Amino acid sequence: MSMNFEFNEDAFREMADSAVQKVAAEQTQDLERLRQQYTGQPLDRIRPALQQLFAKYDGSITEPELSEWAQLIHDGTRLEMTPSPIDWSR
Repeated sequence: MSMNFEFNEDAFREMADSAVQKVAAEQTQDLERLRQQYTGQPLDRIRPALQQLFAKYDGSITEPELSEWAQLIHDGTRLEMTPSPIDWSR
């Protein structure tokens, strides 16, 4: 009994690119919810919510970005995550 396995690299790349796009869209939706909930709120209330959001995606945010993003949310600025294309050359 013989088995053959073919790896479709193009399909894999498409799937990976699609997954990155999906996560970015989800993160943008989450940031929009934070903006709607926390516009005008004190920064000390926004920072922990941002940290929780980043932790949800197994990430972290540190100063000064945490304060900058909290200020943007406080001000009602819409934030959007836009992924960079995957570098397949490595």
